[in-house]
Amino acid sequence: MVSNLSQHHEWDTLTSIIVGSALDSGNLPREEDCYDPTTLSTVKMGIYPNEDLLKKQLDALVKTLESLNVKVYRPKNLPEIDQIFARDVGFVIQDLLVRSKMIKDRAKEWEGVKDLLQGVKTVTPPSNILIEGGDVLVAGNKLYVGYSDEETISSFKTARTNEKSLLWLQKTFPDLQVVGVQLIKDDLDVTKNVLHLDCAFMPLGLGHCIVFKEGFRTEEDYRKITEDYPMEMIFHVSQEEAILLATNLLSTDKRCIVSDKRFTSVNKWLDSMGYDIHLVDYSAIGNLGGLLRCSTLPLERQLV
Repeated sequence: MVSNLSQHHEWDTLTSIIVGSALDSGNLPREEDCYDPTTLSTVKMGIYPNEDLLKKQLDALVKTLESLNVKVYRPKNLPEIDQIFARDVGFVIQDLLVRSKMIKDRAKEWEGVKDLLQGVKTVTPPSNILIEGGDVLVAGNKLYVGYSDEETISSFKTARTNEKSLLWLQKTFPDLQVVGVQLIKDDLDVTKNVLHLDCAFMPLGLGHCIVFKEGFRTEEDYRKITEDYPMEMIFHVSQEEAILLATNLLSTDKRCIVSDKRFTSVNKWLDSMGYDIHLVDYSAIGNLGGLLRCSTLPLERQLV
């Protein structure tokens, strides 16, 4: 059971984390059951990864994290439930676990982690708040939040966090500045959709960030997300890289980053900026619409 929670930045020194599980994750979904365009495309192309490959890639991440002295927890197995993307069941801000209000298709995933988290301080948003962990990034005195207006929420399954969540987060964490930005959404076309904010933006520990500019709904949204970063501190990924989720990395401290070995240009840039990069093969996980940050739920980071 987890006892301590702490997260003030995405890059504070990571000491404990939940990594998702592919065990007994169910059968190949039908096209009509897919709720994001990446998974839909994977099913249509006949390249949906098998359970053994998904487990192998998740286990390789666990091994990497344990080599970096991170305590790793795994969800309790729930038969026929996909539990790979642990980030979206909840997220930690300061010393508080926010339980996500997930779309109906994914609500059962909470059952896999609730026993691990039963002893921690938890807050559950009101029923009119929709919010998932992939849309919330913690950066000191700022919370970056990807959200959708009510019209978009009602039109797209890929719109996961609503505008009401901004005010709720501001009231819940009054000492933080909530920066809300809108993302492009589409249920069918992967080139027109950004599922969560961490699929278009990632702040890093040495003052840099990685951004997919075209993933933001307006130029003003892009300006808001990057206003603290000089242009020379920003790496802009291409659409092709964004589709592969090249922003969706995991920092274990301010210099150390776990990345996917496919991201040649991103990894080369990170190395040139002074980061220590640990590479894994996460290609099969990526075919399901999420990557390293999506499949993990950091619990405790030491503020340094």
